[in-house]
Amino acid sequence: MIASHHKDDRMTQNLKHPKALIPLTLCYALFMAAFGGILASLTLYQTNQLHMSNDLAFGVFSAAMALLWILPLPGGYLAGKLGYIHASRVGLIVCALGMACFCINSISAMYLGLALFVVGNALATPALWCMVDHCYAKDSPLREAGFTLFYLFFNLGAVIGIFGGGAVADAHGFALEFGLDTVCLVLALLLFQFSSHHITPHTGRSIAPQVSWSRKKLYAALTGSVTIGTPMSMLLFQNLTLNNILIIALTIIMVAILLRIAFQQPSKIARNRLIAFTALAVISIAFWTLYSLEPSFLSVFISTNVDTHFLGMNIPAASFFAFDGVFVILIGLVLSRLWFYLSIKGKNPSLSLKFAGSLMIIGIGFAFLAWMIALHNNVLMPARYVVIAYAIFSTAELLVSPLGISMVGSLAPEGQEGLMMGFWQLATGIGGVLSGYIAMAPNLPQNAVALTISNPLYFKTFLWVGLVSIGLGLLVLLCVNKLKRLMSEPPYAVPQV
Repeated sequence: MIASHHKDDRMTQNLKHPKALIPLTLCYALFMAAFGGILASLTLYQTNQLHMSNDLAFGVFSAAMALLWILPLPGGYLAGKLGYIHASRVGLIVCALGMACFCINSISAMYLGLALFVVGNALATPALWCMVDHCYAKDSPLREAGFTLFYLFFNLGAVIGIFGGGAVADAHGFALEFGLDTVCLVLALLLFQFSSHHITPHTGRSIAPQVSWSRKKLYAALTGSVTIGTPMSMLLFQNLTLNNILIIALTIIMVAILLRIAFQQPSKIARNRLIAFTALAVISIAFWTLYSLEPSFLSVFISTNVDTHFLGMNIPAASFFAFDGVFVILIGLVLSRLWFYLSIKGKNPSLSLKFAGSLMIIGIGFAFLAWMIALHNNVLMPARYVVIAYAIFSTAELLVSPLGISMVGSLAPEGQEGLMMGFWQLATGIGGVLSGYIAMAPNLPQNAVALTISNPLYFKTFLWVGLVSIGLGLLVLLCVNKLKRLMSEPPYAVPQV
């Protein structure tokens, strides 16, 4: 027994995260400072600055969420084929150009900026994530801990971007906020440029292009994809119904494609793991639907129905979304170590169990908000209850997002990581589409109304989405053992009462 403990201690000491994790994390943290800023401010920018209707703003936001997460499906495929380093470089450049367009105060510039940003993100995000993945062995016990660290530190960038951007926009206008976001993207590009030669994949893994083209031809192909994708994205932003139909159809088609790939695998284990990956990605759609309500529907609720003073400060409504990142960092630091030590001991809960827990926890968060609305029906809700809700949301997020990224590398067939990463993003995007329908369902008044009129609308929405999410989590819990068998993990022992 003593010898076994010494062996575990030596194993723990010899395991180290790859050196490339630091520059990749810093690069993506700068990217997320801009990403978080536009995500938190987009709805309020449309309604307050551009004077667009609530429903149109919710629709554009849901389309943006969808394309931000769905375009990485073809983007991840292209990044894998044309090289992750090349795709990251082009993607960061295009994102910076898109963010610069937001500095122009017009609806047309907003559509162009959004189109450029979602297309650039489609190349940069899956490429950067896959490079982190390729720095680890597929069976490394550090994988989940590494991705959790990556996730919580790039969330620090998002927190700074949201808090700082909200404060700048509130004091000096949205144009200056978007200008600072553009600077963050330029810095991310420079950092990546100077550190890209230090990115070394783990033995047996490769981040090189899968085609034997010249450097000039590789960049021409990437530029061509941007040239095609940008006007198509602008068209979809201006035709929201078409956008949603295409995204739903794409989701169905991709599920069919993944199942076909699964049954073409040479071994039963590889087939079952790909089936499990597809099932968990589909399950995650419910979580991402509720998550997408936070920077849109919930931000509007905060701006009109919440006393935004917290700890002696008046926090802009858009900045409250930063609390999601704050709690991701605080709670993530604990969970990162927990997953690592449980992996070493062979007692790490399965992904399917964590996914079930995430649905129940985020449902509890929205039900909590409904309860607080009921207690403060005639007055503004104190901000502390929104902060508590974000702590609950962040706990649920940590059971899905970083572990889902890690899941891609561990369950995807070798060489298919880019496509699988894109499908994981697709699940997030379809959640964005569904969140738009939920946000528009209450038919919120366009002008300010009494709390006794608006609070009941928010109460019903928060309560129903919370209860439905909890119910779905309980259903997934019943399927945990089946999913674990597909992933070749030991069965989960349900505790006896």
